[in-house]
Amino acid sequence: MLCPYCEFDNIPGVDLCEECGSDLAGLDLPEASVGFSGRLLSDRIGALPLSPTVTVSPTTTVAETISLMRTEKQGYALVLGASGRLRGIFTEFDVLRRVVRRSVDPKSTAVSEVMTPAPVTLSPDDPPAYAIHRMVAEGFRHLPIAEGNSLVGLLSIRGVLSYVQNDVLGGAREDLDR
Repeated sequence: MLCPYCEFDNIPGVDLCEECGSDLAGLDLPEASVGFSGRLLSDRIGALPLSPTVTVSPTTTVAETISLMRTEKQGYALVLGASGRLRGIFTEFDVLRRVVRRSVDPKSTAVSEVMTPAPVTLSPDDPPAYAIHRMVAEGFRHLPIAEGNSLVGLLSIRGVLSYVQNDVLGGAREDLDR
């Protein structure tokens, strides 16, 4: 990181310039601006293309859930309780890790026994950069979007890539040419 005062090239993340001692804390934090970075920090997840929600009850069998996922061509199913509250998420990864690896009978096992309980949710008001960070840092391909206790939709990695390709890059091509 270059010191804005003496232009010394410091190690990224240092709080004080090693040459002149100037305060550098916070200078390397991302800020919303025009173009690609600005859109990722100023847009909101609620404006991104959300996947149609595939939902099942906790008592639905794993076999029925997988069949529904195949029919809907989605790699997940959200598990909703009787009140409509999100209780878990069941993904293709759960099929491999919790069903196949454990030799669980999908026809007699309830999805609630093998789902990922209490999944991380994001708000429609969060910026896309936050969703991308969570997906990369935690290995998620699907993030439920909720407002309070109400499920709004699901953001998939495909939705994020579609947003970047069509909305950010498509609308920011002039900025990229500069």
